[in-house]
Amino acid sequence: MNKLTQSELKIELKRLSRWSILNDNLFISYKLDSFMQVMSFANLVSDKSEQMNHHPKFVIEYNNISFELFTHDISGISSLDIELANFIDETYNELFST
Repeated sequence: MNKLTQSELKIELKRLSRWSILNDNLFISYKLDSFMQVMSFANLVSDKSEQMNHHPKFVIEYNNISFELFTHDISGISSLDIELANFIDETYNELFST
């Protein structure tokens, strides 16, 4: 697995329009309607993360959840981070987008 180049990362960020780079990590934050929605969302992402053996940083504060994705083995952002970011977006859109 390789670290994405800057040009590859720019292309991916165009596809992941709500994501940004924060402290060299892929970053997104969502505000949901309730703590229980946040926890349900977190559980779905944690299940997928475990299947991928690729674990993000989550921060949960009441009805807010943020994710930071980074591949520690390569000290950068990899295709695994992009795959998980896509899953997070798809899950959010399926469950909470109106």
